[in-house]
Amino acid sequence: MFSTLFSTFTQNTSNSRVDLTSGNWQAMPMVQVEPAQQEDVEYIHRISKDVFDIYGDYGKILPRFFTSQGVTTYVARVADNVVGFVMLGFLPWAKGVTEGSPWIADLLAIAVVSGHQRHGVGTALMQQAFDLVAQMSEWRDVKEIQLTCAESNTIGLSFFARHGFKISNPHHGNYSEGQVALRLTRDFVSGSDGD
Repeated sequence: MFSTLFSTFTQNTSNSRVDLTSGNWQAMPMVQVEPAQQEDVEYIHRISKDVFDIYGDYGKILPRFFTSQGVTTYVARVADNVVGFVMLGFLPWAKGVTEGSPWIADLLAIAVVSGHQRHGVGTALMQQAFDLVAQMSEWRDVKEIQLTCAESNTIGLSFFARHGFKISNPHHGNYSEGQVALRLTRDFVSGSDGD
C-alpha cells in the first residue's frame, strides 16, 4: 500500500495573520501534516461528514477509501487536534497498464474544519499532495492531478484555481445530492510540483 511507502514524511508550516483592528501580526498555531494512522479514521469520518455532507454520504464513503490499496491519506494537526485531511489515489492513465505507462494522481478529498479554514491548513495539505505526487513520479510517469468539485462550491473552486487547477470537464456528472460535478485537472511535470 502506498501509505506505507511514504509514512516517514512530515511537513510543518507556520502562518501569520494581521489583526485588522490593530494592524498587528499574530502568529498562527503551527500546522503539522503527517501520514494518517488507523486511529485517525474517526477524525476523517467526522470531518468528511461536516464538510461534505451536502454532497452525499461522504462520512461513510471516505473512511472506506482510507483502507483502499493505492490511497494515501495525510492529516493536518494543530495543537495535536486533527483539523483536516487530504486523500490521494493513483490510477493508470488508460487500461492495459504496462511498465512505463502514464498514471494520474486522483485527489479524492481535501477538507479542513470550518474553524481552521483560510489559515493555511488547506495549502499545507495541498503541498503535501504535490510532494507525494513528486515522490511517486520518481518511479511512475504521473501525467496530471485530477479532482472533482461541485460547481456550487465557489470557495473550493477558487482554492483549486490558486493551486493551478483548471476545469477540464464541466459536465463530469452529479453528486448524489444533485449538485453538478466539475472535473478539474492540473498538469504535472515529473521532477517538479508543476508550479
